[in-house]
Amino acid sequence: MNLSRRKLGLVASVATMAAAMMAGGSTVAQASSASAGSVKPFAGVFNPIRNVGDNLCLQPVSPVLNSPVVQEPCDGSAMQGWESAGDYRGYQYINQASGLCLNAFIGAENGAPFGLDTCREVSNEWFANALLPNVTQVQSLIGWGKTGFCMDVPGASGAPGLQMQLWTCNGTLAQRWVIGFS
Repeated sequence: MNLSRRKLGLVASVATMAAAMMAGGSTVAQASSASAGSVKPFAGVFNPIRNVGDNLCLQPVSPVLNSPVVQEPCDGSAMQGWESAGDYRGYQYINQASGLCLNAFIGAENGAPFGLDTCREVSNEWFANALLPNVTQVQSLIGWGKTGFCMDVPGASGAPGLQMQLWTCNGTLAQRWVIGFS
């Protein structure tokens, strides 16, 4: 996986948005409200991340910075496409529609919400799990160590639109994910 290629694409996107803002700003507001169908997906090998317990897939609410990551019925869209980029530390997950990374916001604690953030070298964007593809837990590496907090479906609910959270790893189906399979 060539993460630097993604970073260069993201830098170009940010530069384009900055230029649009300087030219009047209206273009940026229109880009932020773009529907998932009008987003040009990034190239690469992207697969859904599906929960074992409720069979729903992860996706951002919108392909923009700080968008919450929720569960929705699997539909094969670019919004539900994730590419895993890993090294000796663990994995980052890059969303196909946005080019942004899965991020555990606020810290390693019960209830910390998941969202999208700029892909960078911060521990909130790195996760430990089994070698991919696999059915696995996704444990946070906040602080660059295994925290004992895993990506979790709140209350093991099958409700579409529910935002994912960190929760103490407990081995339940709400914390088991199918990653790297189409």
